[in-house]
Order: sequence, then structure tokens, then C-alpha cells
Amino acid sequence: MSTTSTAVPPTVSWLAHLRRETERFADVVRESPLRAHVPAYPDFTVQSLAAHIGRALRLFRAIAAGGGEQPALEVPAGADIADWVLAGLGPLVTVLSEIPPDQLVPFPHDAGDRPAGLIAPLLAVEVGVHRWDVESVLGEHAPIPADLAVQEVESVFTNFVPRLASSGVADIGGTVSLRATDTLAAWSAQVSDGRLVTEREPDDPSAAAVVVTGAAQDIALLVWKRALPPRPELGIAGRTEVLKRFLVTDYIPDPRTTPAH
Repeated sequence: MSTTSTAVPPTVSWLAHLRRETERFADVVRESPLRAHVPAYPDFTVQSLAAHIGRALRLFRAIAAGGGEQPALEVPAGADIADWVLAGLGPLVTVLSEIPPDQLVPFPHDAGDRPAGLIAPLLAVEVGVHRWDVESVLGEHAPIPADLAVQEVESVFTNFVPRLASSGVADIGGTVSLRATDTLAAWSAQVSDGRLVTEREPDDPSAAAVVVTGAAQDIALLVWKRALPPRPELGIAGRTEVLKRFLVTDYIPDPRTTPAH
């Protein structure tokens, strides 16, 4: 079980992240050929990835507003899809600005009732990761702010790992230490009794089999399996085979082989 934080973060700053990432996502969609497959996630095209983001914005707006699941949406099939994505942002930001952050709302995918204040960081991560994905079409990536990158790592370790790597995980041969160089954030990951166990700010990183250092955005891209080593942005000291075994563990869907969702 992950021991990373699940506290409800302040809403305002995360709405700013969500707005910026969605606007950047839409801008890149406008500049990209809609039928092009996304190199970072080949089962998506620019069109289908935009549809995915637009649906997510509207789904969580309905959840936060107390309307439950939405009927099937009509998604534009052409160049209007970027504007359609953006059209889902304003109503979502409005309702998330008004709802008490500790009010429980039913999250999708059988996640149960969770505080509404978790929606903005969750979607900022979702849009932010897929913003990076769609940017891989043109090959020009905007920086990921350090606090958003830290939340992207936290999202993997608190949302994906408990669901996908809680049993039957092969031993990776030691502890992986992940340490951001532009923030104080650090994590460890190891396998214990068939479970992938992650921890925020491990007490003794010197005991790790391999230590990975880099800016928070590069640690996030590594954990999300978007930009894998060797990369000059990452420093790796220790047993690289332990890191490789960690990265092939199915703690998160691998975008190179996973169908679009």
C-alpha cells in the first residue's frame, strides 16, 4: 500500500494548473493533424485524445454538480474539436470554484465517494500528462511546473499502484529512490510480499539499490513511462537493472502498448 499523501490540496492553484494545461492542450490540437497517431501513446490519434479529454472535463463537471453520469456526447469530428475541448473547461472551473472541497462526490470507475477538492488536481494531472502526449506529435514540449510534476508522481503512487500492483508483482531486486533536484520531493519504490510499496521522502535513500535524480518533470515522465532512460536529464547511480525491473512492472498502463481508453 502506498504511503504517499492523500490530503485535499488547495483548490485555487489546481484550477489554475487545469486551465493552463487544457488551454495548451487545445492549442497543440489546433496545430496538429487530427488523424496523426500520437507518438507517446500510439493507440490515440490527436482527434481521439482530444475527445478523451473533452469527455473527462464534462464527466467531472456533471459529477461535481451532482448530476451523475452524462448521456452520450456528440464529439465534433473535425477542426472544431479543439474549441469543443475548451468549451468544457469554463463550466467545470465554475462548479469546482463553488463546491466545498470536502464535499463527497461519487468518482467514476468504482472509486467510491471522494472529496470534490481532489477533482482539480486529478484532472490537472490527467490533462497535463496527455498535453505532453499530444505535444509529441510536433515534438515541442512546454515545461511541466514542478508542483504539477510532483502531483503527477503522487497520482501514480496513490491511484494506480494500489489498484494495479497490490499483488503478484515480481521482485525487482532492491529499492528504487527517486529524488527531484528542483524541489524537496523524493520517493522510494520496492516490492514486498508481491506488492509494489511506495513511500514519500524515504528516511534512508543511501540504502537504495539505485538512485534516480532529475527535475521533478523528468521524474514524473519516468514514472509515467513517457520518457525512459538513458536520458541526459536523469542521473542514475547504482544498479540500473533494478530500475529497469521497476519500469516494466505493470503499476501503470504502458502507453506504448496499451489501447486507448
